[in-house]
Amino acid sequence: MKKQSSLLLVLLFRVALVAAQISVTAPRIENRDNPLGIDVAPRFSWQMLAAGRGTVQTAYEIRVATRAEALLKGAPLLWSSGKVASDASLWVPYGGPAPQSGRKYWWQVRVWDNHGQVSAWSAPAFWQTGLLQTGDWKAQWIEQSFPDDSMQASPMFRKTFVPRKKIASATAYITAHGLYEARINGQRVGDAYLTPGWTA
Repeated sequence: MKKQSSLLLVLLFRVALVAAQISVTAPRIENRDNPLGIDVAPRFSWQMLAAGRGTVQTAYEIRVATRAEALLKGAPLLWSSGKVASDASLWVPYGGPAPQSGRKYWWQVRVWDNHGQVSAWSAPAFWQTGLLQTGDWKAQWIEQSFPDDSMQASPMFRKTFVPRKKIASATAYITAHGLYEARINGQRVGDAYLTPGWTA
């Protein structure tokens, strides 16, 4: 009987330990998943998941790197917030060096709760900056050679190119006076419609 009671206590302790665990999910920048073209100082958001009732966040730590591997292998970081005593998990401002144009930045967050538990680091997420300065834009406007006429179909601009090297990844920076739909080798680029949306 005593042996069974001890076994029951161990099982209850393990269940309580699992129930007390917390995790971080839904890491977002500017309320978007892994966004491209960010042209503002980024703000971080996330959600804490906890099995037990009455569990709240009491602190967080954010870390940022220029490569995902740096987060996973403990390499030098671009910035770390350190442990910040706060229950904030929405629109938390970035406090590191100013982001550079056309760069990808990787980040993670972990949190502490009011029971002294600390979560594991969230899965690595990223944001990519847009072209932040006017001088970063090297392209020229492409225009049709005839006057605008509401009776004509929208113009299509095409250019064939052959890459000189194998491409691992590439980013096209596109905007328009109006709307555009971009394709590469006949494949539609992105999943957005009515791009670029409202713009000045």
